[in-house]
Amino acid sequence: MRLDLHVHSCHSPDSKLDPVDLLKVAKQRGLDGVAITDHNAVEGARKAWEFGRHRGILVVRGTEVSTEDGHVLAYGVVQPIARNRCGRDTVEDILALGGVPVAAHPYRFWSGLGEAETIGAPFVAYEVQNARTLGWGNVRAHSLAARQHLPGIGGSDAHFLHEVGRAVTLVEDASTEDEVLEAIRHGQVRAEGRDRGATATVRYVTKCVGEWILRGMRRI
Repeated sequence: MRLDLHVHSCHSPDSKLDPVDLLKVAKQRGLDGVAITDHNAVEGARKAWEFGRHRGILVVRGTEVSTEDGHVLAYGVVQPIARNRCGRDTVEDILALGGVPVAAHPYRFWSGLGEAETIGAPFVAYEVQNARTLGWGNVRAHSLAARQHLPGIGGSDAHFLHEVGRAVTLVEDASTEDEVLEAIRHGQVRAEGRDRGATATVRYVTKCVGEWILRGMRRI
């Protein structure tokens, strides 16, 4: 299975994508499913899951939690996770709910946890291929996962439809949300995809800085 495990809908403050449109585009591009991982919200994932389960499109429910240290992906959770806590406490909250915590783009400036905080929390896996992260950050994330003997996943981090599927997670012998979560837990996954190029970097930085100013210079 080819799954884009990091996609944002209009329930994130920095995206305007309808959850159903995301699924339709993912299917058009040959993906078997996606994970909706809105910032500190689960409503988009719920809507996508309801649509997908009646149409044969796999949806992994999740959220991207803002911590004091950086962003944490939480898969298999159906309720919001408290934000602005330390990374380790957030990871432990996710585990207590039966979810799968993954370090999002750990080396990204602005929102990555950084190496020390990533290693210091009991993550199940690391995001090692993020299509909105520069190549050097993905290379370092791949290397860190290998050193820590943890699985690596991939996702586009899409905020626009044209970005969906630019990075994916390959999963064998899985056809349900629970089976995907188990595959991540047991390291039966691998990541592939694109890095953020020069043109995308200009758009990304302009967008992020503009939104940051509009938010009163506060993180998402």
